Amino acid sequence: MSKLNKGLLLSVILLAIVLGAILWMPSIFGASYYAVYLANGDLYFGKMAWYSPRILTDVRVIQQQKDEKEQPVLSLVSFKDSVVWGPAGDLKLNSKNILWTSKLTDESQVVKLIKEGK
Repeated sequence: MSKLNKGLLLSVILLAIVLGAILWMPSIFGASYYAVYLANGDLYFGKMAWYSPRILTDVRVIQQQKDEKEQPVLSLVSFKDSVVWGPAGDLKLNSKNILWTSKLTDESQVVKLIKEGK
């Protein structure tokens, strides 16, 4: 194999590794936040990995509580802290159950709350 072919092959392999890492670990590379709505009515927010199965990292859900006047109060909570069965945090999604996804802007109130750690 000539030096040119070896160099080209090495470049293709390195490019594949970098692209794979970006898709595999979205939180490391500053991936955008998405809203994901599932067929069962669940709405999740997080960073999306766009390979199959799709994985949502840094997952948050909206939780409704009532204040002292019995008025509903919405808050954004970490997925792993919101359910009693104690998930590790990432959420593998079945693509067949995803009704829609929407990329969130940095100006989104949800993204601002996530970045503030609330």
